Amino acid sequence: MLFAIVINLDYTAFPQDHCRRVWAAIRDAMVEAGFRHEGRLFTIQAGADEACARAWEVLESIDTTAILGAEARRDLCSMLKEFYGYDHSQARNLLLPPTTGIEVAED
Repeated sequence: MLFAIVINLDYTAFPQDHCRRVWAAIRDAMVEAGFRHEGRLFTIQAGADEACARAWEVLESIDTTAILGAEARRDLCSMLKEFYGYDHSQARNLLLPPTTGIEVAED
């Protein structure tokens, strides 16, 4: 199953520079853990339980003190605006035309 994890930081509540640096650490760690990076979406060929557990392991491994310094330390969970997962095979790309509207004409 292709499982997706969506991660968004709260850019309105935290300094953008802090969010950018933390986001870079999240992105790199998720890719290193076997996820494919697609914007704010990470996908992996795994079951829901395994994918979610792996994503939590990644986030728990990130040390914001090392990224932001002791004076700007933030709890990573408090910086999260969205953190959810779903079966990506159920996603539908709405930028593509509906298949019911495609007709093949022979000349």
